[in-house]
Amino acid sequence: MPAPPWRSAFPPYATRITAVAAAVALAATGCGTGTAEDASEGGGESVTIEHVYGSTEISGTPERIATVGWSDEGTLLELGIVPVGLAESTYASEDGYLPWDVEKIEELGGEKPTLLHTDDGIDAEEVATLEPDLILGVQSGMEESEYEQLSQVAPTIPYLDQPWMTGWKEQSLTIGKAVGQEDEAQQLVDDTEDYIAGLAEEHPEFADKTFVIGTVMPDGQLAFYVEGEARPELMKQLGFTPAGVTETLEPEEGAFYGIMSMEEADTIDADVMVMWYNTEEDQKKLEDNSVFQQIPAVENGGYIAFTDPTIAMAVSTPNPLSLPWAMDDFIPELAKAAEGEA
Repeated sequence: MPAPPWRSAFPPYATRITAVAAAVALAATGCGTGTAEDASEGGGESVTIEHVYGSTEISGTPERIATVGWSDEGTLLELGIVPVGLAESTYASEDGYLPWDVEKIEELGGEKPTLLHTDDGIDAEEVATLEPDLILGVQSGMEESEYEQLSQVAPTIPYLDQPWMTGWKEQSLTIGKAVGQEDEAQQLVDDTEDYIAGLAEEHPEFADKTFVIGTVMPDGQLAFYVEGEARPELMKQLGFTPAGVTETLEPEEGAFYGIMSMEEADTIDADVMVMWYNTEEDQKKLEDNSVFQQIPAVENGGYIAFTDPTIAMAVSTPNPLSLPWAMDDFIPELAKAAEGEA
């Protein structure tokens, strides 16, 4: 399944047959299981998390947590926990760490976690070296084979239902339950929802405006994110309504977007059109297309474009930590588009 270009650094994980079975088994007996036992002895109740591959039981309170999912570390940090390892960001950061994560880690007085290289799949052997007692991949495309290998290292939580489609609220509550902070996670969700609702209230111009949000594929076709994906869900929470054209999209199985050719661009009936671009060159090439220029939102001042990868990442992986970081840049642009002044 192809991924939109700017998200290509985070494709659904390809199934890999890695020579890690012996190392994983060693880690499970030498560090993973022992750490979990230590956590259990330290107090805390056992909890069970249901997910796409069944269920995972977590005993005690995890103390060494590795995050291999997109943005899982954000909720963890907001709960006051610095992971021992997190998935490296090769798209939105030069050093692998996202700016909102770094700010929070410094605020908590913690050390930067070890970066885990997940672009080509999750390496269970690499994760095992951190001796985790919990592995989080709630917002991920973790393959079942990877889940099985990681589960030999420590209790592992993959995505809940569909790859890359766990909503930020479900993600936050799942992580809170896994680390024994359900009440705190619920408060985070409530506070974040209030924050988003406040933004919507400050911008009544968003109400009743229709939208599409997407990107451009390497072959020049348009890709729009579908209902349930993080970006459209955020737009809806801000007061916007999905444009009718989104109902005609037919994503491939497991995909979070639908493809549309430029020949169909005249069917895009949105008041507001938000587009992400990998480069300014990609943006210019599409905007120079005469068919693209005739899209109503483009003609009527409802089109906005983003090339900043950090803003793209913050909005693509919304969580209680990344959302406030992005909104100072995102909301003013949406307001211009909603007024037809973009």
